[in-house]
Amino acid sequence: YFLIVSRVVGGKGLELAVRACTELGLPLKVAGEAAGWSGEMKRLKRLAGHQVEFLGSISDEELANLYSGARAFLATAHDEDFGMTVVEAQLCGIPVIAYRGGGYLETVIDGKTGIFFDEYSVQGLKRALGKFSIQYSVFSISAIQNHAKKFSKERFVKQMKNIISHAVSQTSHSSLKNLDNSCV
Repeated sequence: YFLIVSRVVGGKGLELAVRACTELGLPLKVAGEAAGWSGEMKRLKRLAGHQVEFLGSISDEELANLYSGARAFLATAHDEDFGMTVVEAQLCGIPVIAYRGGGYLETVIDGKTGIFFDEYSVQGLKRALGKFSIQYSVFSISAIQNHAKKFSKERFVKQMKNIISHAVSQTSHSSLKNLDNSCV
């Protein structure tokens, strides 16, 4: 099955995935609840074929099992800021099929940890799903997981410390240089 983990709201591109998987007869699981006052969940359920399953809210343990069992993760938001679920999927070794935009450009490596689609449409996603099925054997679980580790908390903290240390040393060096020039 293909997997989406998302709040069920209009801006996440869920309709693309539901329509594409329904038209291709591919199994899709959508984990996440409807948010706000919208009728998006009802609308998507009306569009969905029998192979699309809406799971609602799930536990962390269920989520880990879903990630681990998925063929690929679908990231269909048009302009997602970062997309932590994409990194979570990759940490489980699952390739990502993502729209080429937003934060996905930072978290997915085309041909290595997933594939992109450029045309933001049902047809564009269907072509990507077809391309993915041909290239599926190319993806390495360990390569995908190693890439996801680049977004770990430990690496973030280490890099921030290095950046701050560098900035402080540059500021100190610059202040000393200015001080030397003013004494001349």
